[in-house]
Amino acid sequence: MGENYRPIATKCFENYLKSIGYNHKRTTGSHDQWTKAGKRTIPVWGDEKQLPAFHLKGNCKTLGITLSDLYAWAALNC
Repeated sequence: MGENYRPIATKCFENYLKSIGYNHKRTTGSHDQWTKAGKRTIPVWGDEKQLPAFHLKGNCKTLGITLSDLYAWAALNC
């Protein structure tokens, strides 16, 4: 995988979700469900140390951002 497709620490992604107003609602199986009023629920593999790029890419599409935007935020905040 190239540099544009690298994993991010789960805690870092959860901190990103908190920063844009999402809250941890519940855990269903191995997924933590993050919610925000009027938005779609974001599932996160809460029991993993790092989230793979394909999981991040799907969540970024749901959030309406690019993977590059997420990596830029992570570089400054994680």
